[in-house]
Amino acid sequence: MTTLVLLLLVPLAVWRIYSRLKIVMGRTKSELWRHYATLAVMVVVLLAVAFQTIGHWTALVALLAGAVVGGLLGQRNMKLTRLENRPDGFYYTQNRTLGLIVALLFISRLIYRLLEAYLHMHNGMPLDPDFFANPISSWVFGLLGSYYAVYAWLLIQWRKAQKPVPRAVDIFDIK
Repeated sequence: MTTLVLLLLVPLAVWRIYSRLKIVMGRTKSELWRHYATLAVMVVVLLAVAFQTIGHWTALVALLAGAVVGGLLGQRNMKLTRLENRPDGFYYTQNRTLGLIVALLFISRLIYRLLEAYLHMHNGMPLDPDFFANPISSWVFGLLGSYYAVYAWLLIQWRKAQKPVPRAVDIFDIK
C-alpha cells in the first residue's frame, strides 16, 4: 500500500517542482555576486563529481560528455535570453524551455534514485553506494553543472560589457 501511495505522490511532487521552477525562471534582476556564486558552486560540484568518478572511466567520460552538452546548451540559452539594461538595474529573462529541461532532468534523476533506494530498502536488498559511478548520474551532473556555470559566466561577461543607464532626474524628488 505504501508503494502505491508513493507512486501517486511522485507526479504531484514533479508538478509542484515544475510550477515552482517556472516561477523562478522568470524575469530576474541581474546581480554580479549571484552570478559569481553560481559559477563557483557549479565548478566545485563538477570538480567534486570528477574526483568521485576517478577510476570509473565510463562515468568520467559521461561526466565530460554531459559537461560539453551542458556548456553548449548554456551558450544557446544565453542567445535566447532577453537582456535588459534599464535605469533601475540590469534584468534578464532566460529561455524557460532549456532551463526547465536541464533542471527537470536533474530532479528526475534524483527522484529515480530515491525510488530505487526505497524499493531496495523495502525488499531488503543493499543499494549500490557509489551513485556517481553510474554513467547516467554523472552525465546529468555534468549537464547541470556545465549548463549553469557557462550561463553564469556569460551573464558576468554581459554585465561587465554594459554601462548603467542613467536615471531620469525628477525635480520633485527631494531627498
